[in-house]
Amino acid sequence: MKCFKIFLYIVVALLWLLPASCTQDQICLSNQHAVQTGFYSGRSSVDKDTMLQNSSVFGVHPQRDSIYATETFQTMFLPLSFDQDTTIFVIDNNSLRDTLWFSHSKEMAYISRECGFTFNFTIDSVWFTRVFVDSVAIDVKEVNYSENFENVKIYIY
Repeated sequence: MKCFKIFLYIVVALLWLLPASCTQDQICLSNQHAVQTGFYSGRSSVDKDTMLQNSSVFGVHPQRDSIYATETFQTMFLPLSFDQDTTIFVIDNNSLRDTLWFSHSKEMAYISRECGFTFNFTIDSVWFTRVFVDSVAIDVKEVNYSENFENVKIYIY
């Protein structure tokens, strides 16, 4: 009986210490290389959030990838290319299409032994067509792993 109590104490102590051994670095995050964008009214004198309804977004280069499909959204997470220095997206807003070109540089960054390496990006510039997009402003140029900043503001008509 005494051995059972000792065994039970050891098991409880190990279970209690197990969560403490995990660190924040061991949690590998998704969207670690995504430009975070928000939509704003181009007709307002102050930044006023707005939404796109029934809209789709897809990447163009190097291949056509659907990012959002017929959704309503106020913000977007757009993954940048690891291979190219320009990433292109098309926003389809109720059959009106605008194209965004992100020119960016990248630098490899070590995250942890569990998560490995990723790229941190710097947005150099953004070009866009003007069908329903009025203007684009880069708010935070750096797109870093695990940071939650709105990088780009997209003003729409």
